[in-house]
Amino acid sequence: MSKRSSFDKIPKDFYPTTDPKVLVPEFVKSVRGRRYAEPCCGEGDLTDLLMEVAICKWESDLENRGCGKLWDALCLSEHELQKCDLIITNPPFTKTVLLPMIDHFITLKPTWLLLPADLAHNNYFGSYMAKCSKVVSVGRVKWFKDSKSVSTDNFAWYFWKLRATTDTTTKFYGKEY
Repeated sequence: MSKRSSFDKIPKDFYPTTDPKVLVPEFVKSVRGRRYAEPCCGEGDLTDLLMEVAICKWESDLENRGCGKLWDALCLSEHELQKCDLIITNPPFTKTVLLPMIDHFITLKPTWLLLPADLAHNNYFGSYMAKCSKVVSVGRVKWFKDSKSVSTDNFAWYFWKLRATTDTTTKFYGKEY
């Protein structure tokens, strides 16, 4: 999860999105009233947070955690997403899993991903930033519902248009207080 974490990484990067602080104004404005797919739904926490903002039409996850269909996100097709305008998810952050997901998702629908803010500055992520339209700062997130602590890293929503190309201009939105 984090390069400075004092705990062991959770298998398959399962960090539920339970913190309402992730619903920052610029992100909410962009997704309000839209229909979306949540292909890494876990226990449905992000879907619950978005319930009054957008309409989830497809939920799935690689593991059965009591929510959504049992489905590999890399096997999604236009057929499953035909009722969706967007993909919105908090995907696994492990590079070997994340990068193929981004490659796949942006061929299907415009995509919002909640990711570490630091990714925007990593060399290996450069080609993905060249296609990214928006980065909306969230700040530190509380990943464990009953914890008093927040993450030691900052997070942001990253947005890619459908079939984004490397000539995209990225607009950055700072954290609103």
